[in-house]
Amino acid sequence: MKFQTLKAAVLFAGIALTAQAALAATSATLLNGNSVYGVPAQATAASKVIDVTKAAQQINLKCGEVVSFRNGDKSFTWKFDSVGHAAVDLAAIAPAGFAGAGIKVYVERNEGERN
Repeated sequence: MKFQTLKAAVLFAGIALTAQAALAATSATLLNGNSVYGVPAQATAASKVIDVTKAAQQINLKCGEVVSFRNGDKSFTWKFDSVGHAAVDLAAIAPAGFAGAGIKVYVERNEGERN
């Protein structure tokens, strides 16, 4: 009887984790509330500044990189620590009112990550 109870508990936990992962994937938010694309960061931590008015439609970065984006007098800084190294539309992580539509950021593994 105890084995069946344990088996049912493990099965239920697996279903719950699968449902949580699916929810996180569809909402682009992890269970802890952070974005699957990374987190906002302090401008002083940025390794580069990208002016979106002069940027290409595609920006290539390494996972863990901290970048400040500028558009006129508006700016924001983001640490790209993405789940699965997914590409992201800049508009999806930019604050409201920050133009950047059409720019896609591609995040690749950094040298310190395992395969």
